[in-house]
Order: sequence, then C-alpha cells, then structure tokens
Amino acid sequence: MAIDRDKVARNALRYIQKGQYEKAAAEYRKLLALDPRDMRARLRLVELYGRMGKRQEVVEESERVAEAYADQGFYLKAIAVYKQAVRHDPQNPALWRAMGELYTKQGLVGDALASFKKAVEILRAQNLSAEAQELLSRMEQMAPDNTAIKVHLAEMYLDEGRTEAFEEEVGKLALQLRGEGRNRKLLQILEGFYERSGKSPVVARRLAELLVDLGEEERALEVIREGLRAEPGDRDLRLLALRAYLVLGQLVEARKVALGLYEEDPEDLFLLEQLAAIARARGDRAELAQAYRAMAKVYGRRGLEDKEAFYYRKVLEIAPEDAEARLALGEVLEAAPTEAPEPVWEGAPEPVEGLVGAEGPDPLADEVLEAELYLKYGMDEQAEAKLRSLVERAPGRIDLRQKLRDVYERRGDREGWVREQLHIAELLLQERRQNEALRAYQAVLEVDPDNPEARNAIQYLKPGALPSGPQDVEIEIDASAIEFVQGEEGERVVRRGAREATEAASDDLREGLAEAEFLEAQGRRDEAVEVLVRLRERFPDSPHLLARLESLGWTPPGGDEFVDLQAEVLGEGGLRFEGFEDFEVSELDDIVSEFKAGIAEKLEEGDYETHYDLGTAYREMGLVNEALEEFRIAARSPEKAREAYAAMAALYREQGNRADARSALKMALAVPSNSPEDRAAILYELADLSEEEGDLEGALRHFEKAEAEAPGFRDVASRLRRLRSLRAREGG
Repeated sequence: MAIDRDKVARNALRYIQKGQYEKAAAEYRKLLALDPRDMRARLRLVELYGRMGKRQEVVEESERVAEAYADQGFYLKAIAVYKQAVRHDPQNPALWRAMGELYTKQGLVGDALASFKKAVEILRAQNLSAEAQELLSRMEQMAPDNTAIKVHLAEMYLDEGRTEAFEEEVGKLALQLRGEGRNRKLLQILEGFYERSGKSPVVARRLAELLVDLGEEERALEVIREGLRAEPGDRDLRLLALRAYLVLGQLVEARKVALGLYEEDPEDLFLLEQLAAIARARGDRAELAQAYRAMAKVYGRRGLEDKEAFYYRKVLEIAPEDAEARLALGEVLEAAPTEAPEPVWEGAPEPVEGLVGAEGPDPLADEVLEAELYLKYGMDEQAEAKLRSLVERAPGRIDLRQKLRDVYERRGDREGWVREQLHIAELLLQERRQNEALRAYQAVLEVDPDNPEARNAIQYLKPGALPSGPQDVEIEIDASAIEFVQGEEGERVVRRGAREATEAASDDLREGLAEAEFLEAQGRRDEAVEVLVRLRERFPDSPHLLARLESLGWTPPGGDEFVDLQAEVLGEGGLRFEGFEDFEVSELDDIVSEFKAGIAEKLEEGDYETHYDLGTAYREMGLVNEALEEFRIAARSPEKAREAYAAMAALYREQGNRADARSALKMALAVPSNSPEDRAAILYELADLSEEEGDLEGALRHFEKAEAEAPGFRDVASRLRRLRSLRAREGG
C-alpha cells in the first residue's frame, strides 16, 4: 500500500505540536522506510531525538546524514550536521575527528586543527594514547611550525616513558624556538617537562644545557645535581657540570669531574684539553705537562705523528729534561718544528694570527668555531667581540646574527638582543621566508611589547594578528566593540572606549605612509597601493597621498572625484554597535592560536567564500551562533563583506535583536560599492526595520535614499506614498 507522504508529514507536525515526539519520530521513520535517502526526514529525526534526550540516536542519525552529504560533496552541510551532533555528545572523539576531516577538505586548516585537538583531548582522557598520538602527529604535519603541537606530543611520549621519541620531539622543539630567539619560552616549556617528569635525568640534561647557554650556571648545577642523584653515572650531566664549573671558575670541582670522566675514557682528547686548561689556570706546571704528554700519546696511537710531536714539544717547554718526551722526539729534535693548532682552553691567550681562516667551503668557518669555543667556555666578551667583527664582514649571514643575539641574551643585554633579532627578521623577509620572519618579530614583542618596528611588520605580514590599541578602525574591519562618535569633521567609526583616538589622525596618516613604504620595499606594490587607497578614503585632501599613489601608477577609478561613502552613510545619528563580540575562526585555544601566528597565513578569497557558505549552512540548520561567527569572518573580505553583514542583520532580526540588526546593516552600507542596486537593497532593509520600530521619519529617509540610488527599486515608490500619506494624517 502506497504511503501518502504529505499526510505522514502533517501527522508528524501535529504530534510535534502536541509534544508527542516519539509518535512524530515514528512518522518520520515511515518516510525513511519509503526513501532512506530522504535527508530532510533524517534531520527531523535528529532534532526529535535531541528533544527526547536520545543521545545515541542523535549521533547515529547525524553520522548517516553527514556521511551522505559528504559523499555528494556537500561538505559544508555535513560540517553543520556534525556541529549539531557534538552539542548532544561533546565527548565523542569520532565526531570531532570527522568534522576535522571535512574542514581539511574545505581548506579550513585552523578549524580542522581545532576539531582534531578536541578529539585528542578526549582520546587522552579516555586513555586511547595510540589514537591521540597518531592524530597529533598528523596535526604536526599540517602545522610543522606549531610549537604547541610539539609540546603536546612530547608530553605524551614523556608520560608513556618513550624516551627516544620524547628526546626527538624536544630536539625539534628546541631547534625551532632557539632559532627564533625564543629561549625563554623554551626554558618555560622545559621547566614544565622537568616537574611533570618528576625531575627525570632525561629532561634534566636538556634543561641544564639551556641554563648554561643562558648564563645561569648556578641554576644549571642545581638541576644537574638532582639528575645525578637519580643517575650518578650520567655522562652528559657530568659534562654539563664540568662546563658550568669552568665558567664559574670553580676549578677544584671542575678538575674532580674532569678526572672522573677521563678515568672512564682515557682516549677522550676533549677531557685532556679541559685538564690542561684547568692545570694552566691553577699554575700547576707538572699537571699541565702530564696532560700534554697524555694528549701526545693519544695522537700517536691514532697515527697523527705531527700532532704527537707538537704536544711532546709542549711538554719540553715546561720540563726540558723530560725523558719520555726527549726519547719520543729523538729522531726529529733537530728538524724544523712542525706546527699544529693548539686548542683554545679556558684562560688561554687570543689565538695566534695566521691560524684562523683556513680555506674551505665557508671562509669564516674557523673564526666561527673560535667564537663557539669562547661561548663554550663562558668567555662571553671575547665571543661577542669576535661575532661582532664577523657580522660586520658578513652582515647578511643569519646564522652569525643568531649567535650574536644569543650572546646578548646570555649577557642580559636586552637592547642588543632586540636589535639583532630585528636584523634577523629583516634578513628572513629578504629571503622571502615570511613565516619565519613573522615569528621572529613576534619574539621581539615577547621581550619588547611596544616595539613599533615589530608591531608594524607583524600587521603587514599578518593583518589582525595584534590586539588593537586605541586607534581608528577602518569601516570594513571587524565590527567588534566599535561605535560612532561625533567629531569636528562629522561622525566617525572608532573603537569603543577610544574616542581620544579621533585626535590622532596625523599619526595615523604618518603610520599608514610608513606601512606603504614597508610593503613597497618588500616588492608588494599592489598591497602598498591598497594601503594608500584606504588612507585616501580617510584623508581625501592629502596631496602627498595622491602623489605617492600616482608614483605607483595608480589612477582613480571613474575619474579623480572621490566620494566619501563612509561619511555619507554615517550622517544619520550616532549609533553604538551592541552585541558584536570578539571572535576567532572557531573555539580555539593555544594550538590553533599559535598555528595562526606561527604559519602566518591569511585566508585566501576562496576561504572567505567558504566561511560565508558555511554560515549559510549553519543558518539552515538553526545554528545561529555558529552562523553569525562564520559571517563575521566572511565580512573581513571586501568582496563578501556586504553579503555577510546583510546575512547577520537578517539573523539578528529573526532573533528580535533590532539594535544589532541595524548596526550590521549600517556596516553593510558602509562597504564601498559601484552598484546602486546593492546600496538600495541595504537602504531598503534599514527603512523596513525603521518602520517596524515605529520610526516613520527614519523609514522615509531610508526609502528616499533607496529611490535616489535606484529608481523603481522593488516597491519603494508605493511604500513611500503610503508613509507620506500616514505622516500627513498624523500631522493633520
């Protein structure tokens, strides 16, 4: 027997109105029995199961609907379905992961990471470590510069006792952060690992090494002693202790550690060098000769006869009658002395000129090694002097500047550190390594939060990456927390609570010109033109702006006449924006926030289009907050701003929130447009809203403007006649 689909749907609606959700669900199941592909019926079931508190059924039906949409390529609709499902079962990792996969297919990497991270958190809470690690590893591939992901991975490896994997992950983390000059951030992370691991020697090695590099030898020794209590024979920790003692000048302790290590490995030339340095610093000539003698024997056993002879001669310089040395050199005493480079030791004099700068792939390699040795033995002043001379000779070498920057950090020279870090960032930009340059500038702000050069550069590399201060806001920028204020030149859009910024126009113009110069210097001519055009909209009478634009080959569209649409739109009374909250791409925390800063990628135009479409899908699903969030993001794009604000206004009106609806429409109207019909459509909505609020004068004013923009638009003429007639009656 055939089923009357319309009758079944009516029955289901009647049951819903009576609150008989189970009977309504039974009716929709009849429709699905007839056509399992009826997604509308399944969505109704999802809603009904949700009302009945049947979480499992909600999830099962949602997965069927989402998978069906995804199979057809309707990824945005599928995402909207999963979004609704996680509301009912927020601790289901499969839902979060599936949503992340769809975001990935749409190219919304930030949202994908947010969903994957939520899945990881749940998997870890459920002790499903293998799945969590697999997902984190994938996230690391998606965002290789994201330090937070590496931290999470390292934590998991540490908790599970996977020492090698932990060491590898921390090594990558250290390499990245130290390369960016963020040693203090690395120190904070390692200290966290240290406590989390119960002061494990594995972590102690990394932490102590960093502390020594930062010039905090006393703290390093505390960590080393803790580690040696757990593992007394740990060679790496003892080597770090030796280095710290040498820098601190504690020669007795240094000698004790060096002797202990040497007894375990008498062939270690490095330890013999340390023993020789300690003996020389203590003035112990007998022990110095003994160290040279031992070094000569090691070189002899390795077949390096020249170096063997060199160190025996060093013995004879101290003890001319030494029988062993004379016997070893018996056949060559009369020959010309064979020179061999003497290692640079603690307290040693400056290297002999002529021994540095050997030919090779890097002409500065030997001098760089010399500077590294100075650093290794705590001779910071010599290291700084050497590196500064190298930087003067090779100012474009990033590696040299990084070493010099680290010396400044070790010495506590904040100004020097910032100066070198800015040089490094500029060089990275010249090499078109924008992501690394962004992170370098961000590291500057960690040390000098108000540094103008870093702040300006970050705003160009990633607009919106910095929290806004009390400054003017362009009309097309995020509408959060802004208002209309009255000034001498009419109303303007400024940040709420920042009216004093209206007096800073000259500063804004100067900063804008500097921004354009920066972009032009980086070869980003089109972006420089965009900055100058936006400035000209705010400062139309500036001859310098016009000259700069013309020098870049810009000509005004449609002639040189400039129409200040913003001033025209805002000439209707000061109205505050209410309800526009700050937002991110989704509910993100440290991983996704750092991801955005770390890889420094702005959304492409297609991504804004995707956000708009996703907002539309959320709206169809009844997910109002999610829809508003996506429309706000889409509004960042000049191409989608008008549509996005109009969609937001419609949602606010549906909620009965007329104040925010009006604000959103004014934002839509303020977006520059060459289409009179576009402006007329927004004015029509403003007029309709004013009439709904009982503001007849406002409605008339907006309809009149709509008629002037696009004569004959929709039913504007008839509505004007009706409103004028109504006003005449009221006036009579």
